[in-house]
Amino acid sequence: MIYTNFREIDKAGRIVISKDIRKHLNINAGDILHIEADDNCIFIRKAESKCVFCNSLESLKEFQGKHICSSCLEKLKD
Repeated sequence: MIYTNFREIDKAGRIVISKDIRKHLNINAGDILHIEADDNCIFIRKAESKCVFCNSLESLKEFQGKHICSSCLEKLKD
């Protein structure tokens, strides 16, 4: 099924993703979205892995089902 919505961008540059699309994609408050753009398209998808401490998407290591970025891992070692 394809979901289609038309939304206006507010003065702060935000758009609202409708409840039916968020439910279909299992997107919840606090989730991180990966946004890319090319010449005339914007691609938005749910980022599956993020650091449990800082929400970084870079250099993740998995530990007991959780993801931790290299930076936070170094801080934990200290």
